[in-house]
Amino acid sequence: MYPSAGAGAILVRFIVPPFIWCFSIVLMGGARADVVELTPEQQVEILNEAGRAFDRGAQVRQLNSSEAIEAFTESAAKYQLLVDAGIHNGKLFYNLGNACLESGQLGKAILNYRRAQELLPGDGRIEHNLQYARSLRRNQIASAGKRAFLRTLFFWHFGTSLRARCLTGLFVYAAFWGMMICRNFLRRFRWRYVLIPTLVVWVTLGTSVATDMLASSGHLEGVIVADDVIVRKGNGERFEPQFKQKLHEGVEFTVIEQRRDWLYIELPDGKTGWIISRQAELI
Repeated sequence: MYPSAGAGAILVRFIVPPFIWCFSIVLMGGARADVVELTPEQQVEILNEAGRAFDRGAQVRQLNSSEAIEAFTESAAKYQLLVDAGIHNGKLFYNLGNACLESGQLGKAILNYRRAQELLPGDGRIEHNLQYARSLRRNQIASAGKRAFLRTLFFWHFGTSLRARCLTGLFVYAAFWGMMICRNFLRRFRWRYVLIPTLVVWVTLGTSVATDMLASSGHLEGVIVADDVIVRKGNGERFEPQFKQKLHEGVEFTVIEQRRDWLYIELPDGKTGWIISRQAELI
């Protein structure tokens, strides 16, 4: 049900003058300080071990569920080791999400599918598995009406990654100036019919990118990776619970504020509260 993505993925870095500031932030945003150093040979061996463990789990899934879970857990741990070594690409996060889902780690599965989605926007396999994982959550929290409306109206903004919009904006930017140069040689052509729409698209993409950059500078997103999480009214266990119902793994949220070991989060329905930071991971 969850095919492996393969081992040939490579992170590509782009250096483009008009968008260099955007690319720097996008590419450095996922950097980790606790990187585990692995040689290329070790990386390949760990990747192969993770793939073999996943295949072993898939083979015995119907015969021995406990053995299958053990194999999928081993696979997830191997893929995670590569992530901890600083290898961040969509296919690796997708494979890690699959292994987490099969081993019963629903929160981490959704977390890694979200990370894969950021790097591989429009990938049907990631979208399908992410939606399936979301359907398994014990807490099904509907988005607030205004937020749902905006996501429907601006689906292209919310359905594509910042990196993809940067690349598209770069292409449109280059096309615009290319046509401006051609305009000097083909004066009879009615350039305004293509220049104006191209400029509008470029400005729209620029606004979309700027909006995301401003939003990401102040608010991060995350996923609950623990069960029975109590959302409190303040950043301490002495505060009363904010809701009667506890949160379970897989719930997605936006971070409003961080204080030491606590996160002040906003849920999709607009409700807010404090959770212990170790009970969640940021995307």
